[in-house]
Amino acid sequence: MDPDEILNIKDVSNYLKIPISTVYKLVQDGKVPAVKFGKHWRFLKKDLDHLFEQKKFEDF
Repeated sequence: MDPDEILNIKDVSNYLKIPISTVYKLVQDGKVPAVKFGKHWRFLKKDLDHLFEQKKFEDF
């Protein structure tokens, strides 16, 4: 998967292995960076990877 790839909500759900409803909640709470085009959310894979790396080290 290309780090500059643009993902939709279903792609993010599959990539992070979480329900689509959880992705929507995280976006609405501002916890996941996303851009809304009309009714459609779009995500940069590299932003999700960066967020994952940050969260991984918060527990230490």
